[in-house]
Amino acid sequence: MKEMLRLAKNIKMMSVIIKNFRIRFYAFTKLKILTSLVVFLTITVFTQGCVSTNKQNGQLAFKTEQALMSDIAANAIGVNTHINYTGSVYDIHYSDIIKPRLSELGIRNIRDHFGNSSINARFQELAHNYGIKLLLISGDAGIGLTTTQQEVKRLNNINLSKPVVEYIEPANERDNGWKKPDGTTDWDRLCTYMQDYYKTFKQDQNTAGIPLLGPSFANTKNSAVAFSDVCNNAYNLMDIGNTHAYSGLNPENPIAGGWGISLSEAILNYRKLCGDKPIIDSESGYKMSSGQTGHPAVSERTAAKYSPRLVLTRLMIGVEKVYFYQLINNSEDFGLLNIDGSPRLQYTALKNFIQLMADPGNIFTPGTLSYNLSGNVSNIHHLLFQKRDGRLFLLVWQGVNCSSEGTNNNNYTDINNPDRNITLNLRSKASSIKLYRPSFNNLPDGNGTSPIATYKNASSIKIAVPDHILVVEISKN
Repeated sequence: MKEMLRLAKNIKMMSVIIKNFRIRFYAFTKLKILTSLVVFLTITVFTQGCVSTNKQNGQLAFKTEQALMSDIAANAIGVNTHINYTGSVYDIHYSDIIKPRLSELGIRNIRDHFGNSSINARFQELAHNYGIKLLLISGDAGIGLTTTQQEVKRLNNINLSKPVVEYIEPANERDNGWKKPDGTTDWDRLCTYMQDYYKTFKQDQNTAGIPLLGPSFANTKNSAVAFSDVCNNAYNLMDIGNTHAYSGLNPENPIAGGWGISLSEAILNYRKLCGDKPIIDSESGYKMSSGQTGHPAVSERTAAKYSPRLVLTRLMIGVEKVYFYQLINNSEDFGLLNIDGSPRLQYTALKNFIQLMADPGNIFTPGTLSYNLSGNVSNIHHLLFQKRDGRLFLLVWQGVNCSSEGTNNNNYTDINNPDRNITLNLRSKASSIKLYRPSFNNLPDGNGTSPIATYKNASSIKIAVPDHILVVEISKN
């Protein structure tokens, strides 16, 4: 009876999730947004322990799952920078730290403000020479939209095949920035600003095709809902939704949406503004110190485990990109790099993840995989990808907590969960199966982008699933 109740609960959860969330992937051209791929994720993506361990007539019950394009995972990662901060490490060490570290990371997306002409020339260099495009934040004072539009136009017209600005968003977190005398947020001001913002960039054909984000909010629980009650036409003033879902917790946590709510609830709150339009998480990440209630600090080790998992959990519920805050420690202790430019563990984890999953090129329709995960698969999560050469990449991890809640400087304690030993069964024999643990470079934790094990002509293997991602590369031929 207990097992039947658990199954009924899972079925109810699956139906609700599939009803409310679809992953939409869009390819954006210069002048218009093209729908490139709409994927309805199967039940196996969303549930824990979802690949059946039952047998039918004495045989394993296999599930056939549709893969996603591998490059979607690599391109889903962005990073916040402050290249516009003159006199900071971003400025002084742009040439010897910032630029080379961005290139080494393999990132294609940064988020930043415009600066002076010299600063903007750096954005041009990153786009033209390194393929790193800018999510541009409009000025936080809410003025200068026309000037910004003209600079976007100038930069993008230098080389039409290599635009500098990929997305544009409004002034940052105005729920914190624009207050009335009584201390409440001035939603009317934000609504008027959004109308000017949308009109400014859409009235010129040179910028009309650049996707515009909706407003970001610090408060994932109340702000989007409150703004939707005031600004009735907000849906028509954006192309893409825009969340800032910080929590400091493991990405699968029931309150990983920040402000004591789930990530799913945070997304649903924003959908009161953007409806079924795509969503980007333009700020998220983990701090190493100065934790507080509602946003604990974690160690580098835990951040290295969580960061790729955060990207994958966002993809699962339709958030197409997540921009980590921030590249290097400038003030707040969120950096992927130390102040001297040396990589932290989470930088390495994301770098390896991008390298393993990158597969740039034209859109294609991935194939399927029929397989089964057997054993104790509670809290086991997975996503399936494929590259153009046919290789399938099954990413598997334990969606568990890896840290105590650190609410002061460095008072967290790492939780090292034991690997979970389960079995991967394939309906058809694979010519090669390789296992990777890319979140760490040193064994026994991981081996970077080199396989830790290789199997030939196998249809069933034992896998040890860690509390960070295990990548299973499957070659059918």
